[in-house]
Amino acid sequence: MKKWIAILSFCTVAARSQAEPEIKGTPSEVAQYLQGISKSVTVVGEEELKVTADHANVSLRAVTESKSLQDALRQNQDVRSKIIASLKDKGIDAEHVQASRFSSTPKYGLFGDKPKSYKVENVIKITVQSEKEFQAVAALVDAMPEVRYDGIEFASPDKDAWKTKAVTQAIDKADERKRLYEEKLGIKLAPKSISEGGVAMQANQAYGFHAGLYALSSAPRVSPEPAPVVAAANEEAANDFGEVIYRAQVTVEYTVETK
Repeated sequence: MKKWIAILSFCTVAARSQAEPEIKGTPSEVAQYLQGISKSVTVVGEEELKVTADHANVSLRAVTESKSLQDALRQNQDVRSKIIASLKDKGIDAEHVQASRFSSTPKYGLFGDKPKSYKVENVIKITVQSEKEFQAVAALVDAMPEVRYDGIEFASPDKDAWKTKAVTQAIDKADERKRLYEEKLGIKLAPKSISEGGVAMQANQAYGFHAGLYALSSAPRVSPEPAPVVAAANEEAANDFGEVIYRAQVTVEYTVETK
């Protein structure tokens, strides 16, 4: 029994010696060893920019159904022609209306291999530049039973430039935090690596657009989140139309050095 206890004790000591390396030497030698261990700190910089949207892409879906595929296609074309004509009367040019390729779905009965009807769908994207133009598009959903609301996507000018600006300011914030650490802790931080979390985009509808969606029960509603204050002119314009939010994040790893 004592033999087994001795073996067990030896295994325990051996396991500890493998898990935690033993440090031996004089105090000065130990201090020199600890100084040689690489120390690092990670700093995260984040930025959020609100940009006034200059246009929005509204998606409508034209859906027609008939016993004949040819008739369903013809009806769908007629619906699209009426949409273009109605929007033109409201001041929206035909070049701002784009129809995608149609899709057809046969519907079968309980018995038999021949379809009893055909459903044809076509997504139509309309570029609007004001709430007035959006209201003109919304009126089509109320007036035409074949037209359904599919969604809205706000866009801002110079998208790539705003993405670059968001990343640049995120890096600046990481650098500000790094200088704060250096000042308060009396250390020096040398950049070791940097990784970018990418730029996320979120479109927020302004209140005026929410009011315009009263007839569109399927409309997506996004609640604005708190964000840094931008130019007052941008905020005022956003209340009339909408805005696009660019969020950027960068992570910088620094090596800690003594001054």
